[in-house]
Amino acid sequence: MSNMRQLTTAWLMYANEWKGNLVFAETNSADEPTNLDHRDGWVIETGVNTNKPEAIRNGLLGKYCPNPEAYRCPSSFDKRNYRSYSINTLMNGTPLLFFPDYYTSGVPAGQTNPIVTKLGKVKPNLLVFIEEYDDRTDLIGTSTETYNQGSFLMFGYKPTALKWVWGDLPAQFHPKSTNVSFVDGHVENLRWSDSRTWTVKRNQQTVNNNDLYELKKMIWGPF
Repeated sequence: MSNMRQLTTAWLMYANEWKGNLVFAETNSADEPTNLDHRDGWVIETGVNTNKPEAIRNGLLGKYCPNPEAYRCPSSFDKRNYRSYSINTLMNGTPLLFFPDYYTSGVPAGQTNPIVTKLGKVKPNLLVFIEEYDDRTDLIGTSTETYNQGSFLMFGYKPTALKWVWGDLPAQFHPKSTNVSFVDGHVENLRWSDSRTWTVKRNQQTVNNNDLYELKKMIWGPF
């Protein structure tokens, strides 16, 4: 929880120094040819620096929280993922996750972009950082590794078809619980009450799961 307080303080410091603009929540490098956002992330996972302290030092929050150990939960059982935390996609993540043609066509008529880019536009009770376990693999150099890729994506309660669908997965480094931080700087330990949450998989549906409902409410705001 101390680590998450440090990171959230750094997140707020960045916004205050950059006229209220939120740090980019993704983990790309602006120099990557495939990066359509053309922006550096709060950490930069690229090439040989992926999943290493260098990714943290090179990221946009490295200036404000330079200690790489603050980015890793001491209770983490996941020895392959150097970094334990991710930022909520809605806090200036890539709009491409919601609108694949965003940079050519913009937001489709009748729809609203849920991504917020200014600190003054977000409510203090919304989630910023969360402990994540990303089981996806990526080829890094000559080996296949897992690491927390991108932001923490959780599609909203609308449309109805996605209401009970998980996106990215919260880590459970602590007994039946996950640590999260909020815009106002405070950190909480979320206790999971539904046993299905402990074994959930990416993009899995768990109908009437109150854990999922509460997590989405923290990410998206009151329903």
